[in-house]
Amino acid sequence: MNYSEARQFIEGLAPRGIEPGLETITRLCALAGDPQLDIKAVHIAGTNGKGSTGAFIESILMSAGYSVCRFSSPAVGGHLEMFTFNGKPVSEEDYSDCITNLLPSIKQLEAEGFFPTSFEAETAAAFMMFSKLAPDYSIIECGMGGRLDCTNVLGSPAVSVITSISLDHTAFLGGSISEIAREKAGIIKHGCPVVTVSQPAAAAKLIADTCETMSAPLCTAEDIRNTVFSEALTTFDLEDMHSLKIKLKGTFQPQNAAAAAKACMLLGIDESAIRRGLLSAQWGYRFERIGRYILDGAHNPAAARELVRSIDTYLKGHTVFICGVFRDKDHKTIAAVTSRCADCVYTVKPPGKRGLESSVLCDEFRKSGAVAYAKESLEAAFRSASGSGCDNILIFGSLSILREAKQIIMNSEGK
Repeated sequence: MNYSEARQFIEGLAPRGIEPGLETITRLCALAGDPQLDIKAVHIAGTNGKGSTGAFIESILMSAGYSVCRFSSPAVGGHLEMFTFNGKPVSEEDYSDCITNLLPSIKQLEAEGFFPTSFEAETAAAFMMFSKLAPDYSIIECGMGGRLDCTNVLGSPAVSVITSISLDHTAFLGGSISEIAREKAGIIKHGCPVVTVSQPAAAAKLIADTCETMSAPLCTAEDIRNTVFSEALTTFDLEDMHSLKIKLKGTFQPQNAAAAAKACMLLGIDESAIRRGLLSAQWGYRFERIGRYILDGAHNPAAARELVRSIDTYLKGHTVFICGVFRDKDHKTIAAVTSRCADCVYTVKPPGKRGLESSVLCDEFRKSGAVAYAKESLEAAFRSASGSGCDNILIFGSLSILREAKQIIMNSEGK
């Protein structure tokens, strides 16, 4: 298969949806030669911050001279961004070769009554790809949850990282912090070190108890002090490391950077490489500013609260929202939390069956006191927002709207 055919094949598996569980992926990897056992992994779970934390770890390891592969999801800017080698997407040929080589195993499983999802297939493909590329480290990000996430067929990771935990994907992971934390803590392996961040009490206890049961050393990246935010840089202290600097914006990023720094310390990375890596890390669509436009993937209540903190910290003058979320997200709380920050809100429907109707989201913003209008398309929302004379236009919600939004911005800015 060429790249187009490989992508078409994977997209054909998408209607199978999400099927938490390890039996199918275990069988699939076994047929492929268990490539996941060949890689030295950093495994990341959590509700928010997985992508940013992975980006920081990737940058630090590269600054220390290591080769690094990384598997993260979902892709926003382009599909191959899910699979990177030393910070760059793998080639179309590498991707299509892996899918082609995986195809006989998938067909055999289907004949046996097991039907891999698109995410399971691409996870197995990532393991195959990274086994072939043989980097020093592979950063593997859970798709959802942890215990039953298909990435959890990894052997013994060099370190496991659990980022901030909050309510999301409750239909699959449970309706309480404790239930969700139990799923995230499912990535903890016997004797393997674990890094986490400051968590809600129920989540912190669950993680600590699991680490004790699994004889897994636990390190919490929580001694973050003297944080100073500016448009150019964020500076903070972490334990005895002073004036660490990051370029990624957002009040949530020091926590992610601290988790990455602690994980890399456990891997034996020295302070100078940690400093260089934190400063050079890049990760788009997380309070990313382009002129007067800001792009952010806040799509659950906890992320919405952090978004409000970032708005209060960074933005001056009048702000207009463009927002679209999936129907399985807590859109009522997202609207209630963020509405006070907007002079006006334009709502849109994200693409696909999961997209929440723009009129439904618009009604929730209006109930929270916002001036809000439902728009039939992202382009229409941009036309209205751009003509409002506001200082800031914040586009947030489902990651699925952000790629198109950035393209519209770049075209409007003449770039």
